[in-house]
Amino acid sequence: MKLWQSIRMAFQTLLSKKGRTFLTMLGTTIGVTAVIALVSVTKAQNEANKDLWRKMSENMVFVSFYSYEWKAGATPNAVIARDLRDYINNDLTELAVGITTNQQEWGSSVRWKDMIVQARALFYGSEQFSDVNRYEIKYGRDISVVDIERTNPVAVLGSLMCDKIFSFQDPIGETIYINEVPFTIVGVYHQRDKDKPEWYTEEQWYDYSEDNLIVLPYTASRLINPNVIIQDYKIKVEEPDAALELVSLLNDFFSTVITRIEWDKIDWEAGIYPDWDSETGYYNAWTNFQWFEEMDEAEAAQTRFLTLIAAISLFVGGIGIMNIMLVTVTERTREIGVRKAIGAPRRTIVTQFLIEASVLSGAGGLLGVILGFTVTLYWGKLQYDLIAQPDLPITFIAFAGSLAMGIIFGIYPAIKAASLQPVDALRTE
Repeated sequence: MKLWQSIRMAFQTLLSKKGRTFLTMLGTTIGVTAVIALVSVTKAQNEANKDLWRKMSENMVFVSFYSYEWKAGATPNAVIARDLRDYINNDLTELAVGITTNQQEWGSSVRWKDMIVQARALFYGSEQFSDVNRYEIKYGRDISVVDIERTNPVAVLGSLMCDKIFSFQDPIGETIYINEVPFTIVGVYHQRDKDKPEWYTEEQWYDYSEDNLIVLPYTASRLINPNVIIQDYKIKVEEPDAALELVSLLNDFFSTVITRIEWDKIDWEAGIYPDWDSETGYYNAWTNFQWFEEMDEAEAAQTRFLTLIAAISLFVGGIGIMNIMLVTVTERTREIGVRKAIGAPRRTIVTQFLIEASVLSGAGGLLGVILGFTVTLYWGKLQYDLIAQPDLPITFIAFAGSLAMGIIFGIYPAIKAASLQPVDALRTE
């Protein structure tokens, strides 16, 4: 019997009992659908998270340091900060766009006349704050070097904060009170967040928008909180590839002025304490791009785990195929006996039943691919508001797995059918 004849006979046999065939296919269909949808949507969400990290990073390098000024031989924080700014702006201009302090306070009270609002974030910035963070002046002017040197009580507002307080009035020159300390508004930034996500209410958008901010000269921090210590900085680099190089250079820079406490090696319970006699502080320079490799490893582990869970459905579907094929062997015992009696070789019987099992699992797998693509697109849009593209390698693996399950679980029924003796088979009623 030719191969195409065996395939046609397999389809005829399965279509003769449509209900039973559909229910048997269901396990394989669910398994393939689950593999494709779970892995594809998870990957799409992970990529969206990476894009968010990239947006937040914006080619950024973050720096945090603190020097124990009370210790003999320790370099004061103010001196390190000055040298760091000079190092970035004079020696690393090919790598870095600029540097600004990254110190901020959340939920500060802002009063103008009788109106009181809450600022999402109050930033203490340098004259390069807008360059580093991609803000542009719409009205007035930006923070200047003079403002920083003279500790001028001036402020620049984000567009949302400006609209919240002043509506359509001109804010330039007006005085606002931040935690009851007066500041003169000298500028307003252009809107940065262009579109409000559909799932945010107006109040939520006001709380989370990057346009709901106030920027002050970093030296003015002492007017609001005399005890604040500026120790966090943000540096923007020209290209993503420059970020890791800059991290290495900054670690070299800090190692010359601070003997670092290695906090990851400290174990208080085990009696491993900092060496207070020789260690003068701590520092850290990092970029979010360093974490992408770890994120990829976590995603790969997550994909393997989800695939394993979904593969259980394929396994259960395979057991269902074996069960129904055993029933088919029992129902077609006389047919098998007739074929063997007229000279059908053993391999023909085995091939016929394996093809039927493969057609059964393949049809279920194909239906699972269609449903998997559909569920992926709708689930990604409804749950995460993103276009989740079905993962083609996973789709191929899932479909191939469904075929493999049909063959593996069809082997025993096929061998049982081929092992029947013609005389015994023909006696069966």
